[in-house]
Amino acid sequence: MTRDAPHPTRVTIRPAVVADAPALAALAVAFLRHEGRLETGHLTPGTMAEWLRGPRPAFEALLAEVAGQARGYLAFYQAFSLFRGHPVFMVENLYVDAAARGQGIGRHLMVAAAAEARRRALGRIELNVRVHGRGAIRFYEGLGARAAGEAVYRIEDEALAALAAGAP
Repeated sequence: MTRDAPHPTRVTIRPAVVADAPALAALAVAFLRHEGRLETGHLTPGTMAEWLRGPRPAFEALLAEVAGQARGYLAFYQAFSLFRGHPVFMVENLYVDAAARGQGIGRHLMVAAAAEARRRALGRIELNVRVHGRGAIRFYEGLGARAAGEAVYRIEDEALAALAAGAP
């Protein structure tokens, strides 16, 4: 949860570029470890750079810097809502380095995300929050987010392979 810092911190938010791949990879690995996930081998500077390249990158990111050091990121991509009839700004991850929390960096990232969504004429920001992430839920609700009343289900790994093979 973001708290007011005793001394205002100058935070710079900017779009991440391929050259930021090492910093993004390090922050993403820290995020996965924070979430209790041990498999992080796919998050290398090389894969991160590959995902950021090209006219239609796999994802985009906003990078938060304090005193020139990457302290947080917000990864996103564009999806589409048939129900609403417009594109959606999907937040994949929002992470702030543990040493930099409480300085308003997460809020700065979300404000920049909202401005970018508006600039692109995207009708809403959507994100998934872990049910046990009470601090994150309070943070997002404090920004105006409301639970959609939907649950997220995933078909992945072995279940995806079995379904693709026609398994019941």
